[in-house]
Amino acid sequence: MKKVDFALTRALLKKQWLERIYRYRRGRFDVLGFAFSAVLLCAIVTLFVVFFGRFIGLYTGIKTDNALDVPQRVYELLTIVYSILIVFLTVGAVGQINGQIFDADDVRLFSAMPVDATSQYLAKLITIYLSQLVISTVAVLAVNLTLAFSVQQSWQFYLMTVIACFTLPLITIALASLVALPVHLVRRFFKNRFVVKFLFVTAVVGVMFYLYSIVLSAVEQMLNGNDLRYFFSSAIMETIGKVVSVLYPTRWIVDLMMARNALVASLCIVAVLIVCLTASLIIIRFILQRALQLRNQGVGTYQRKTGKITDSTNDFFALVKKDFLLIFRTSSYMFSYLSVAVLMPLMVYFCMTVGGSLVYRLVGLSVNLELALFLTLLFGALTNVFCATNISRDGEMFYTIKVYPISYKKVFFSKIFLCLLVTAASQLISAVLLSATGNISWYGAIFLFIVGTAFGFVNICVATRHDFNHAHFSTEEDGEIKESSGVVSSIIIFGMVVSFIVGGFVLTIRIITALRQQPFEWLTYVIALVAAAVSSALAFFYFIGNLGEKYYQFEGDV
Repeated sequence: MKKVDFALTRALLKKQWLERIYRYRRGRFDVLGFAFSAVLLCAIVTLFVVFFGRFIGLYTGIKTDNALDVPQRVYELLTIVYSILIVFLTVGAVGQINGQIFDADDVRLFSAMPVDATSQYLAKLITIYLSQLVISTVAVLAVNLTLAFSVQQSWQFYLMTVIACFTLPLITIALASLVALPVHLVRRFFKNRFVVKFLFVTAVVGVMFYLYSIVLSAVEQMLNGNDLRYFFSSAIMETIGKVVSVLYPTRWIVDLMMARNALVASLCIVAVLIVCLTASLIIIRFILQRALQLRNQGVGTYQRKTGKITDSTNDFFALVKKDFLLIFRTSSYMFSYLSVAVLMPLMVYFCMTVGGSLVYRLVGLSVNLELALFLTLLFGALTNVFCATNISRDGEMFYTIKVYPISYKKVFFSKIFLCLLVTAASQLISAVLLSATGNISWYGAIFLFIVGTAFGFVNICVATRHDFNHAHFSTEEDGEIKESSGVVSSIIIFGMVVSFIVGGFVLTIRIITALRQQPFEWLTYVIALVAAAVSSALAFFYFIGNLGEKYYQFEGDV
């Protein structure tokens, strides 16, 4: 293998760093989105520390054979948590490697330059390692410091905590390097099989939501004061012990932290790193050559049976179909728009099941309708984000449509119609599911559907007009928006604020009146319906205000 040119590697790293800074200087840095993500991360870490700390106390108190073995419980807990962390980091690293190599434009440019494959790959791996290091540090510190606060640890534990922050990304990147090419080939195989891909992605997200519901159930039991130790029977603890015994290489990392077979564990970790990194370096040239071949081939043709050309389709529905196919045939849009919208009712149902029980335990009241309204508005705002790119995702196609003899009203209202159709379907499924499971009445389901759809219409109108006012078309060949958008962040925050104001206000009023034994249940319907009607009217007028004139004067921003 050709020797690595470290001077060239440093130049490539500098190039990547300058490109990122240049994007920020061009005003493309999403300050609002960054701030929102930071606040959300802090909230997630805080909640994790609180509940994980409480779970540590429960789990370390479990006895096996009527004996308490705290070090063994800590060993099992750390091994399982670190294994989960390694899986998530590896999955993220695979996505980053594919994005940096197979989907990067500079791979094709470098093919005509005296830039060797090893230096390219090494520079990209270093960039990926730094991003993984940030995630690893936050996760490891949150887990280990919470554990150390609950169970006293030795100095070696703290030393290995620091070492683990730097070691885990090496392990995950080494593992990801071995499977990056097979994963890309699988992605390419499903590239034009849109229906199969949609079903697969939706099923995966659904399984993740189900696992999330299990976590919520455990949190509910802890908050309700139930002792989870009764769940961990002798058979379950025996199974956990068998699983932990085969969780490599995580076991070796935990062995070092717990001062168990430190020499053997160290040698094993070093051997894994050497083997995986060596194997990944061996396939460097093949990966980059294969990536270049795939990029130069372009998008493969997809053969499908077509019917005869019929009469021209109605302009409005042709535009609706165009927007739907654009979303459906773009992987990132399909996942973040359609799959999440389809599974939104499950999120509402899972949170409703846990939230209803908690509220009843806290205040002794059943406020399921108000809680359902709050959750529906909240998750509706979080999932209905595809309207935030209604204009920008068209790319250069927007200018093409603009010169067609098509009214601007059809162009915009076709987008509103498609978004509203998806939102209404999601809200309908959610309302029917809550009613069928006995959480709300049938007339409550109708009310929930009307209000949820109305506020979905509000989000759609505001997001579409906001995106039109600040449209930014991608410079990628496929027109796909890959950069973070301030419009998306603004719309998510807007939707959350509305859900907290309306849903939170209705929930608070219902609890206060119920505690005072005042029969004002009808206030929920009146407040929510009036707020929905007024908000819908204001959003619609904001959307259509001077729309035609701005459309014909529109020049956009690339």
